[in-house]
Amino acid sequence: MIDCQRDLFSVPEEISYFNCAYLSPQLNDSKKALIQGANLKSTPWEWTAEKFFNDVENIRVLCSDLFGENPDNYALVPSVSYGMNTAARAIEPKLRKGDQILLIDEDFPSNVFAWRRVCNEVGSSILTVSKDENSDWTSVILDHITSKVKVVSISSCHWTNGEYIDMELIGQKCKEKGTFFIIDATQSLGVNEHSIKKMDPDFLIAAAYKWMLCPYGLAVLYVSDRWFDSRPLEETWLARDNAKNFSELVNYSDNYMPGARRFDMGQIGMPTLLPGSIMALEQIKKWGIGNISRTLGVINNKISNELIKYGFDIIPQDRRVSHILGVRIPKGKNKDYVSNLRSENIYISQRGISLRIAPHLHINDKDIERLLNFLSV
Repeated sequence: MIDCQRDLFSVPEEISYFNCAYLSPQLNDSKKALIQGANLKSTPWEWTAEKFFNDVENIRVLCSDLFGENPDNYALVPSVSYGMNTAARAIEPKLRKGDQILLIDEDFPSNVFAWRRVCNEVGSSILTVSKDENSDWTSVILDHITSKVKVVSISSCHWTNGEYIDMELIGQKCKEKGTFFIIDATQSLGVNEHSIKKMDPDFLIAAAYKWMLCPYGLAVLYVSDRWFDSRPLEETWLARDNAKNFSELVNYSDNYMPGARRFDMGQIGMPTLLPGSIMALEQIKKWGIGNISRTLGVINNKISNELIKYGFDIIPQDRRVSHILGVRIPKGKNKDYVSNLRSENIYISQRGISLRIAPHLHINDKDIERLLNFLSV
């Protein structure tokens, strides 16, 4: 268990913020680093060639330390849609007319549009799987991975309500079937103890501004060694093997830097973004992802135990992730909970038919009490 870490954030006492699945609060140390980075533009003579690369490589190492595999497996991109399109472009030549791409019902749009484009280009089709209240996502997905399914592209948990999906089991089934496996890990990377090695995805993408606590505008793209020779979305000069020698840039190199670096977005060495991200990832490393997960699980269990008494329908503990609590509104209670809570400086989300409660380590007992008092009425 980790004690309340509110002093590391700038969340006022009168604000109860349970909305990290939407956007996490920024660490104070990240804010300081971002301001220092922005000020660097005022002194461009201090912005040396090394600064274009050092922060990027530091983040690769931190991702390797936190999430597994090698620094070479990580690229830095601006968004999940960018990463998903990178994966789709690499996989598209492997697909044929009649092949199926498996998605889950009501997944986030970034995981849908790239594959719609692929289907239009090659004549494959999307197989959207859904479930009822008595089934679980893992079983439903496994049951639908047939010989026709060539791609499984899913979120690491259901983003609307935190329903658990066993990525390792699905990864094993994909490996057995020779199916390409892509994961949108936005709602778990930085807060769930995933083993990328055991999941063995072809690509894994996560927006970093949620559970990784990074500034807005950065996403992490994991690329399996199997795809290191694939074509990237853009041909950035920063990914070439001679990029660090600015005096030789006119000697155009067709050779990329090793690993997933070819998939980096252009202008990646951003002092207005990367220093704050480094501070966030270093803090997560200090806390420990397992410790974060267990602490948030205790908070959400405390909330769920009370909400059940008030008639709310809660996803059972063994079918949800620890950090996101999906709550169904009781029949007859048709309040606009999100707006009404906001008027009391209490912040949650509604996604689909579920209220979504997503705390982080800034939450204290007073926040929990305020949330429960309002929802009990």
